[in-house]
Formats: sequence, C-alpha cells, structure tokens
Amino acid sequence: MRRPPRIAILIVALTLLAAACGDSGGDGGDSAADGSTATTAPADDTTATTAGSTDTAAPAAERPVVKVGSVNSLTGPVPFPEASQAAAAVFDRYNNDPDGKLTIEYSIEDDGADPALATQAARKLVDDDGVVLMAGGASLVDCAVNGALYDDNGLYAIQGTGVDISCFTSRNIAPVNTGPYAGLTASLFFTSEILGHDSICYVQFDAGTQREPLTDAVQRWTDITGKELTSFDFYAPGDDFTPFVTKAIDSGCTAVFEGGLDATAIAWNEAVAGQGASFDTVHFTSAYTAEAAQAIGSPATRTYANSEFEPFTDISSPALADWVQLMNDNGIPLTSFGEGGYLAALAAIQVLESAGIQPGDDTDVQRQKVEAAVLGMEPFENPMLGSPYVFGDAEAHNPNQASKFVELVDGEWTTVTDDFIVLPDVK
Repeated sequence: MRRPPRIAILIVALTLLAAACGDSGGDGGDSAADGSTATTAPADDTTATTAGSTDTAAPAAERPVVKVGSVNSLTGPVPFPEASQAAAAVFDRYNNDPDGKLTIEYSIEDDGADPALATQAARKLVDDDGVVLMAGGASLVDCAVNGALYDDNGLYAIQGTGVDISCFTSRNIAPVNTGPYAGLTASLFFTSEILGHDSICYVQFDAGTQREPLTDAVQRWTDITGKELTSFDFYAPGDDFTPFVTKAIDSGCTAVFEGGLDATAIAWNEAVAGQGASFDTVHFTSAYTAEAAQAIGSPATRTYANSEFEPFTDISSPALADWVQLMNDNGIPLTSFGEGGYLAALAAIQVLESAGIQPGDDTDVQRQKVEAAVLGMEPFENPMLGSPYVFGDAEAHNPNQASKFVELVDGEWTTVTDDFIVLPDVK
C-alpha cells in the first residue's frame, strides 16, 4: 500500500489500521492505489464490478447471479486497494470456472476513509445494488459506521481486514485476519512462551479509544500465561522514544513490545541503538513491511513482527502457491491486505455455494438463504490461516486466533515460526 511521506500524520488518525496488516512494498507496491486497474474503482467512479464472462464458463443462464460487495478505503490518507483487488481476482477466476455453481457480481465501493462516504457507499450496495453478502473489504471506517445498517438488512460481512474494535464486536461482521487485539495477545504469548522472556515492557501509541481493548488483550495474555508485564506505557505522536528505552533498560526488561506503525518501528530502533540497549523487540504486523526492513537494515537488537497470516515474504511456502500465482497473474502486490482479501473471497464462495440459491430467487430470498448459510457455515480452512474461519451465530467475532512471526535479519524479514501459534484457552 502507498503511504504519504509524512507518516507521523497518519499515526494521529490511523494507528490501529496498520496494527491489523502490513504490506510488502515490493515490485508493484504502488500499483492501483489510484484505482487504475480493472479490479479496483476507476479514477472517475467509486464503483467497480467484476463478473466472469468467458467461453470456458457455463452459460450465465444456468448459474444463479449473486451480488457481493465491499466498502474499502481506496483513497484518503492511507489507500490500500489490495484486499478488494485480491477478492475480485478470486471471484473472476471462480466465474470463469465451468464447475462453478454461481455467477458472482462483485461491486467495490470507495469510502475515502470518510464516515459520511462510507455510509453512502454501503447504502448504495445495500439499497441500489442489492448485494446479499459483503466480502473482502478493507476500510478504516466501514465496521464502525455500517455495522448497524448491515444488521438491519440481514447482511453479513466477511472482512478482508478488520481494523478497529467495531470489526470484532459486531454480530454481522467477522474479519479473516487476526487483528490488533488477538494479535497483541499472540505477540505477547510469542515473546514470553516462545522467546522465553519473563520481563516484558509494552510501549503503545495512544489511540485514545483503543486503550480498553488493548488492555483487555494484555489481560487475556496474563490469564493464559499467569505472567504480567513489567511496565505498560503509552506514547503520543512525535514523542521521543529515548525515555521509554531508558525505562525499559532500568526496569530490567529483556524484551519490549512496541505497538505502532512501521515508521515508529524505525524510530524505535534508532532509539534502541542510541542507548545501547540489548533487549529484544517485537512489533505489530504494521512493522512487517519492506520499508521498515530497508530503513532499519540490520537492527540494533533482535527484532520481530507478527505476520498474522502465512508470511507473505516467504513466497516459496507451499501454503502461498495459489495466492502468489493469482496475485502475479493479476498484477496485484503481495501484501497482508491481499492475503486477507483472497481468503475472505474463498470463504465467501464456500458460504454462497452452501446457501442453495436458485435462479429465480429474488434479493430478499437470497439474503435469507445467505444469512442461514453464514450462521451455520462449516469451518473454512486454508494453509494460509492458522485457525479455521467460522462466522456462526454470535454477538461478536474474532475467529482467527493464530499468528506466525518473522525476524528482521540483514534487511530482510525471515520466518521464525514453522507452525502457527494458536492462542490456547485461558488457564
């Protein structure tokens, strides 16, 4: 995804976005951020629709048409189009498969990270387009703004990327990614139980409203492991990290979890080097970017990050083979957002095929059938996920409870956990 040069501005408004997913910044990393490809919104329109129509696919008349949509922050302070691009590529391939049971029309709406535009985008999809499922979305504001609308209309969202707490506390929304809250618990578990640290400091950007869910995530780690943090501090935008590094040294911390963006990870490493610290550092998925790797190079101390999904930099992994091929075939950058969109679309296909939709079903009937399929769905499994994805009938959803981790070595992220770390039940 593309970032403006002054990332500090983004920290003020968007810190928990990046805590949810990182990006690769590799070749093509800036492509389509302006909506210039067929799978994202055209530059002069906020909507893009995809539906396969090749000679190899079964005639459309033999396959019920199902409308799926997503609300995405394609423009605004942090545009990240890869989730919806990846979902569109999955649906395109499915539509062109003669064995497919449905024809999926996928509409992508841009909210520009603006709550008012997000409301308009969702209203268009729900009222005008008649979508029966939301899938593959990645938005800064969609969950918080539109959760009630989806509930009122019997719509469910398989989010490609869940960001704020609203994405994980809605009856009608279930992200495929681990997210910042389960991700924090997993990261602390990795630090204490895998790396073996008993004295851990936690330094977190202060996003105000996120204090309570982050504190709850820390408490969950304590309940699982019986351990407690040595210190837990919040920092404000632009704060000098030196006092926090000094406090960690003086407190005897052997590891520090720093929760911010890739820009703060870079600044943190500089402060660690300046103070001659020796503790390990673990970051949110936000630090898992090529930009951070290139800027830091060889870190001052051992540095890790949560990848959530199968690490996208490990392109030789058999788990990524289909995803890498599909993304490359469609010119989509390899990012965590792209992983989320891909997985959300595959899960959506499983739900839609199980719904028993017939050619004569109208929108209301399709929505009723899809609702039943979502609430009763069989677990969706994929080697890119460490735990099965299940939506189900519940008041809140955070089905992905697993993470892998990477270490920054000589300017490159390398996978350090062969197996996913799946959070255990509380003791």
